[in-house]
Order: sequence, then C-alpha cells, then structure tokens
Amino acid sequence: MYGADGRKLLTKGGKAILMKTAIDQVRPDLELFEKKGSSAAFVQSMTGIYDEMKSCNLSGAAVYAAADDLDTDILRCKMRDFSRIMTAYEALLGDRFADPANRLTRLYDQIKDQNYFAGQTVFLDGFNGFVAQEYKILERIIAEAKAVYIALDSDSFGTGDGYDLFAYVNETAGILQRIADKAGVPTNALQLGENYRTDYADLRRVEQYIFADQAPETEISSEHIRLYAASTVTDACNDLALQIKGLLRCGYRAGEIAVTMRDREKYAPVLASAFEKYGVPYYTDERQPVTAQPILVFPMYLMRSVIYGWRSDDLFSLIKTGLTDVSDSPDLHRTENYVYTWGINGAAWKRPFDKSPKGFSGALSDSDRVQLERINALRQSLMEPLLAFQKKVHGATPRQISTALFEAIKAYHADKHLQQLAAGLAQDGASALAEEQGRTWDVLMRILDQLATVLPEKPMALKDYCALYALVTHTEDLGEIPMGLDNVQVGQADRMRFNNPRALFILGANEGEFPQTVTSGGLLSDNERKQLAAHDFKLYSFGEILNLQERYFAYKAVSAPRERLFVTYTATGRADAPSAIVTGIQALFPNLHVEKWNPANGLDLVDTPQNAFELMSGLYDSTDPFFVALRAYFSDEPQYAAVQALAENRTPMIKDTATARKLFGKDMVLSASRIEDYYNCPYRYFCKFGLGAQPRQKAEINPMERGTLIHYVLEKLLSEVGTKQLPDYDRKQITALVDGYIEQYFKEEMGDPSDMPSRFRYNFRRLSKMLVDVVCRLAGEFAESDFEAKAFELPIDVDGAVHSKVIPLKDGGSLRIRGSVDRVDVLEQDGQQFVRVVDYKSGAKAFRLADIVNGLNLQMFLYLFNVCADGSNPYAGVPAGVLYMHAARSVMTVETKSSAEKDIAGQEDKAFGMNGIVITNPDCDIPAAMEHDLAGKYIPVRLKKSGVGGSLASLEQLGLLQRKIEALVADMGNALQNGQIGQRPVQAKDHDKTCEYCDFASVCAFKKSVTPRTYDDQTDSAVLAELEKEGESHA
Repeated sequence: MYGADGRKLLTKGGKAILMKTAIDQVRPDLELFEKKGSSAAFVQSMTGIYDEMKSCNLSGAAVYAAADDLDTDILRCKMRDFSRIMTAYEALLGDRFADPANRLTRLYDQIKDQNYFAGQTVFLDGFNGFVAQEYKILERIIAEAKAVYIALDSDSFGTGDGYDLFAYVNETAGILQRIADKAGVPTNALQLGENYRTDYADLRRVEQYIFADQAPETEISSEHIRLYAASTVTDACNDLALQIKGLLRCGYRAGEIAVTMRDREKYAPVLASAFEKYGVPYYTDERQPVTAQPILVFPMYLMRSVIYGWRSDDLFSLIKTGLTDVSDSPDLHRTENYVYTWGINGAAWKRPFDKSPKGFSGALSDSDRVQLERINALRQSLMEPLLAFQKKVHGATPRQISTALFEAIKAYHADKHLQQLAAGLAQDGASALAEEQGRTWDVLMRILDQLATVLPEKPMALKDYCALYALVTHTEDLGEIPMGLDNVQVGQADRMRFNNPRALFILGANEGEFPQTVTSGGLLSDNERKQLAAHDFKLYSFGEILNLQERYFAYKAVSAPRERLFVTYTATGRADAPSAIVTGIQALFPNLHVEKWNPANGLDLVDTPQNAFELMSGLYDSTDPFFVALRAYFSDEPQYAAVQALAENRTPMIKDTATARKLFGKDMVLSASRIEDYYNCPYRYFCKFGLGAQPRQKAEINPMERGTLIHYVLEKLLSEVGTKQLPDYDRKQITALVDGYIEQYFKEEMGDPSDMPSRFRYNFRRLSKMLVDVVCRLAGEFAESDFEAKAFELPIDVDGAVHSKVIPLKDGGSLRIRGSVDRVDVLEQDGQQFVRVVDYKSGAKAFRLADIVNGLNLQMFLYLFNVCADGSNPYAGVPAGVLYMHAARSVMTVETKSSAEKDIAGQEDKAFGMNGIVITNPDCDIPAAMEHDLAGKYIPVRLKKSGVGGSLASLEQLGLLQRKIEALVADMGNALQNGQIGQRPVQAKDHDKTCEYCDFASVCAFKKSVTPRTYDDQTDSAVLAELEKEGESHA
C-alpha cells in the first residue's frame, strides 16, 4: 500500500551466506570469536543473536555502547564482537538486500506517519508476549485505532506475583497497559472467569487447579481423563495410536484430535511409525530439513569429488543419490567390487581400469574382458561430466560455479531422474513424497541463485563455495507439509496453537521433559543475560522466566481439550519420574487409575492386521486363548513360519531332500578345505557354498594371498633348483632367486608392482625377507634329510594327477575330494616308497589329533591317504607322515644384547620347526631319514636318553585315523544331502572364535540362541588310544 523499498528479501540460505561473509571480513578484529568464526555452528548461532537483537530493536551501535558499561571482560568482548559482526552484516545488506529480521522495523517505518489504523477495530489473539519490534507497532495500533481487543491468558493480573503461572503474561499485560496510558487511551480489563471450552467437571477442575497450591477436597469422577505409564517410547506411541483409532471408531473425526509433546525429536519418528501401523492420518507443523534430500546432496558430492581428488567414497555417494545415468546400471555392483578389490582411489578414476575384476587371478579371461569393458563404460559415463565441471570451476566466480553446477546436474540428467522418482512415488500411492520432490528442486534452484547473487563477483575456490553450499543447505527447509482435509494435529507444545480439539494427547509428561527444565542456549548464557538485564539491556526471556513459561505451555495443553484428555509418561525407573502434569492430576483425582500395557487386554490391543501380527509375534509363547487364536489366524501367512522358527529356536533345515541334493549335488566333489568349513559350522557352509554368498576380497597381500605367494615361490624354486642342490646356494643367491619369483608372480597376477600403493610395495619387500629365511631354512633341512621333494602343487581330483577316492553315501550318492598338495616328499627304502606330504603355513597353528578326529585340519591327511592309495600315480606308497611348515617370521624377544644371537637362533629353530605326525617303526629309521640326528630341529621327533619321542604314530594307527577321517567325510555328505545345515559352531581349544570371525554372523540373528559343538582337548596319545578301542569294537 505504501510501496516496497525494492531490496531483495534474503532467504535463510542467503542470510547465512551474508553472515559468513561478514564474519570473515571482521575476523581479524574479533576479540573472542576469531578462531570460531569459520564454523557453520558459529554462523548459525550468530544469525540467531542478530535476529534476537533486531527483534529487541537493538542496533550494532547500541550493542557496542552497552558493552562499555559491563563489568565482565568476557561479556564485554562478546558484545563488541557481536556489534562488529552486526555492523559488517548490515553494511553488506546495504541497498541490495533486505533481512527478514528487519521486516517489523521496516513496517513500523512505513506506517508510523500514515495513520493507517485510524478508525479501525483491531483484534489480537493467541499471544502471550511480544518482542520490542512488535511493541513499537502495537504503540501505533493502540494510539490510532478506534478500538483494540487483546486476549491474554491470566487469572492473576495485577497481583504482582513474579512466580505466578501467568507471570510472563501478566508482564505483557502490564507493558500494554503502560503503552495505552502513554497514548492517553483508556483501558478496560474484562476477566472471563467461566470455562466455555468444556462442559465436563473433571476437565474444568484440571484447567482451574492443575498447578494450584491447594486442590478441592470434594471428589468427582475423572472419566474423561486417562493416565498411561509406558514402558518405552515405542509403547507410548503405539498406545496413543491405538487410543486414537478407538476414538475414530466412536465417531470422532481425525481433525478433532490433537497430539502434543515438548521434545518432538524424541517421539516424532516412533510416532510416525505407530500412526502408519494403525492407519492414523496426521499432520505435523514441523518444517522438513533438506540435508538428506537426493537432489540437494547431489551437488555436494559432485563438488567433493573434484575438491578431494576423486575419492571413491564421494563418487559412489554421488551415484547412489539415484540421480545419475549410471545409478541404476546393472554394472554398478561390479564397479563397486572392482574398486574395492583393487583399492581404486584418486587419479586412477581418470584412467581406464585394466586389471582383473577377480583380483589376483592371472591372465584376463574373455568373460573378464567383457566385464572390464562394462565397468570402464560406467567409469567413463561417471567421469566425463565431472571432468568438464572441474575445468569450468577452475578460477571461477560464485555465479560461474553455480552455472557450472546447474550444467553438470543437467549433464547427468538429474532433473529427469528426479521427475521419474516423483512419478514412481505417485504411482505407489506416496503422493506427498512425490510432491516433495518438486519442492526440493525449487529449494536447490533457490540455493544456487542465492550463492550466485549474494556473493561478490570475484574468483572463489570451489572448496569455499562448497562450504557455503553446505551451510546454506543446513539452513533451508521444505516448509510445512500441506495439511489434509481431516488429520490428527501433531505439534510441539511451545509452538502449537490448539484448534479447540475434542480430544488431546500429551506425550512425555516426565520430570524435566514436560514441563521442560530449560536454560538459555547459544552464545549468551543465563548468567550473562542476567548481567545485561541488570544494565537495562533486555533480550529474550531467560532463567526462571523460561521455566515459568514451560509451566504455562503445560497449562495450555491440559486445558485445551473439550471432551477427553490423555496423558502418557514413560516409567522405566527412577530416572523417568512423572512430571507435575501427572502428579497434579493425581492430586486432583486420587482414585484415578494409571494404566499400563497388559497382554490380558488382548482384544483391546488389536486394531490392524499389521499390529495384530506384531502383537502375536511378541507374545508367541503365551498360552492365553486369545493369543493361541491369533497364532492360528496367522498360521497360513508366509511370514508366520519365520516367527515360529525364531520363537521355537528351531534349527534351520532343508526339509525337502530333493532340494538339498539339487543344492549340494548327489555325487559331490569338494575341496578338502570345505570339509573343515562344514565342521566349523554347517550353517556357515550352507551360506558359503549352498547360497554362494562370499565376502568381497581386496587385491592385497592378506593372509590368504600371502599363502598363495609363498606356495608359488617355493614350488618354483624347489622344482627348478632341486632339493639336493639347494643346500649349495648361499643367502645372496637365494635372495636373488626369491625376488625374481616374487616379481614374476606379481606380473602374472596383477601387473607391475611399482603401480601399486606404497603400503603394498612395503609388504612386497617384507615378504621377500621372510621367504629368504624360509628357503634358507629349507636348505638346512634337506641337507639333513634323505627324503626328496618330488612334486609341488600336486593336483588331486576326479581326473587329476592323483585320482581321489570315492566315498559312498547312504542314499546312493558319493563324495570325492579335490585339491592340491603343496609338496610331496618321497623316500625309497628297502624296495618300498615312503611318502610324506608337507603343507606351508603362513600363520601359526598348533597340531592336535583331537582337531583331526573332529573334522578340523584334516586336509593334509586326506591328501596323504589319497596320494598313497591311488596306484596310478608315481607317488603312491606307504604313508610316512604329515608335516606343517611355518613359513612366516614371528616377533622374537632377547634376554640381553650379548645373548641376542643365541636367543634368536633358538627361537627361530622353534618357530620354523615343523609340526604334524610322523610314522614310526621298530628301528625308527623313517624319522631318522627325515632328520639324521633326530635333534628335533626340523621335525617334531627327538632322540632322548629314554629313546625316540615326539609326534609319532604306527602304520596301523594311521590306518585307523584314515578310517575315522573317511567316516567324517561320509557323515558330512549324508548330512548335507538330508538338508542338515544347522548352526553348530565348533567351540574348542584354539577354536573359540568361530562366530566372532564368521562372515555370516549377522545372518544368524534370526535364532534366539545357538548351541555350539564342543569336544575335549585330548592329547595325541589319548586320541590314538581311543581310535584303537574303536578299531577293536569294529573288528
């Protein structure tokens, strides 16, 4: 009417940008906040201080002047810093921008000489207080208007009681009275003593006496009030939703019901879930943040990708907004796996990927090449717009960066993908979410516009622009969700305006929560505000006034309903005491029963199928007829079986043996290591080999890959040099050989090691030193041994160099093993061929026969028995033993400097000494052929005064062990074909972390408890004795 001033009104985001700019300008002059000035939290706090100062009609100059009168140095510095920032901020506003915090001041300036309210009748309702800007406008209204009607809540005006429930409102009334007196306007205070909201005596009593010192002595019915003590927040919200559904069935409209609480963040997500479960329509006045919205996150990760040099986490976060052309690509998971496997990061994204998608797997297969082409196509589609964006923003101004961002968003077709997302949501019935997507696009455009127009037109680093974008995004919101025609009103008590509800629900009526125990937050403490007030520098309310306001909010809530009041609090212990709302109602109605969740009220607890099923699941074991009937009702539902299995702690099993056979095979050919997997835990075996679920593996020198490398080097070196010639090589020659084989391995498996990260190259050098020690140790061993290494990585399979033995199963199927033996050593003696197998271990593992006869660590025994039994291979013969060589260095300790060499040598002998079992005969010539002096340096056998001792077994005992192992293999095959895949993790000595390190531990969550498979830690001699007893019983 009187014309605008032509300045552009700042959004919240624009205001944050300008405030950050102002802080940066004056930061060198700040006395207290120089270091905090760059943080987003300080920018937001300073924005709040500015708004508060302006609403209290205070300028930067007034703030600075007030600082001179203060006694406290810190507060004086604070006020001066506030003043400097406010002055700089208002200078930046200039004639270009208008701050929303100044709207009331501008309004006053426009109307003060216009006599706008002359002859008007003005009504004000719903206020309990005003700020200084509003009082200035009220001065004009009261002075000019024909009549002014102001409704305030108080029954104690004029008492002067500063701690009265309505003390804050009374202070407001007093200020209004003084304004009228100053303007010479007569006033008339009309007290409305009658409660016209409700006709019910109990609700009237609550309104009148809730916080009174004395309550009426006469008892009346409390039938319109319900108190509920919830065990959890979930219980509170579920009960509330159930009660609302009951009211709706009784004829209430959703719009006639309101829900309020003081701590919305605590209840909002749980309450939303409860309303969805019970089908309660609702509306909340909460403004929605945009920080998690895909289209707002998209530019953030786009910029971060450039700023931080193509970090994989940022790039995949960009893709997973769902708004790029590759977000739905079937090759996305392959690309993720490739990046994980090879540790792709940084500039590697700008070059074509050329390694095997499988990791260390040798030459690329045809399928690998096809997969690599698809992965590279995705990489190129992702990187091209990013590289173009990087080029555009180099040395660019904020306007140019905003433009480049918009162009990059369009290049990825993010706008079209957002439209597709909205269409999909609308098609699925989520119309509110669909509509929300359009609003998020508007917010993004507003942010880019603000960054382009508010910031000065000079070059800006992308990192600084990104920081401002993040700051602005945190200040913006989507506004309120549009209100439906008939919804339950939900809101926070300090902001909620009750629309005369028939029924009101209060959540969280706990001590300290509602009414809330509050103190002033932000950059000014309660004590500092008190000091300012003492110098007649008045800001917002603080301290005790805030707590009085909290009681007033509680009063407004309990007096709001016309017909029903429901009050809920959590009662989980001493920390959850009921608040004055609950105790006040109980004082007014001593006989009012506090309700709690009670399964005996079964029928009353059921409202929707979803709620009923959840109730049945939680009380599955109940013998109450109602819950028995619920179980019967849902017994045909698909999800019922899962609940039943969990409740009854059933062991998972494949009931259809035909399905089990199809999954595992009738005639199984398994690697020997799979047998150990099964005996570690049948369910883990099922996940790993039945379902084919495998964890991703990085292409790095991990224990598994280290073991493969060790095998490769030792196989190459021993087969080419020979065991008889190896002792003639010195350490320098061995080092050259080892380094050459390691280099060869990496080139065959993954290309040039020099392209790999520095940590990888460090591990590469470390492995070389360790392997040289191992080979030197082998040279010493073969110098003392008559056994000769004849085969390396010897394959055992159906059609391998060694044919695996067929183990028949009960139902007509069979099981055979496959694998490869690290090393086969042979001794020709007295016309017989003695065979031992050697396994290289990159990790330390104790050898126990107790493990072997319980299905663990039996791989090498299976290999030995298969090699010896298959007459078609040249290594068949008499089993001479199984040995495990520890092919890795350990941390060693020394007693003194002088004894270091001796200590290390002794510990190395112990560390590198092989364990396992060796065949014995009357003359002990087989162990002696393995180590001539039987000193126990290389094999686990030693010549003592009492004779030869150690880990020894007779040929007959090895035969009994073979029968036991083959029985274990058959048992496993039979169990799998019968669908026995139960969770039975082994728990024994050195096998007590089966679940802790299981890749599938999270899958076991559906079982209440798991019973482990245990066995005794027997000595080797006790195990052999037990096998002999079993042999006698089977004879």
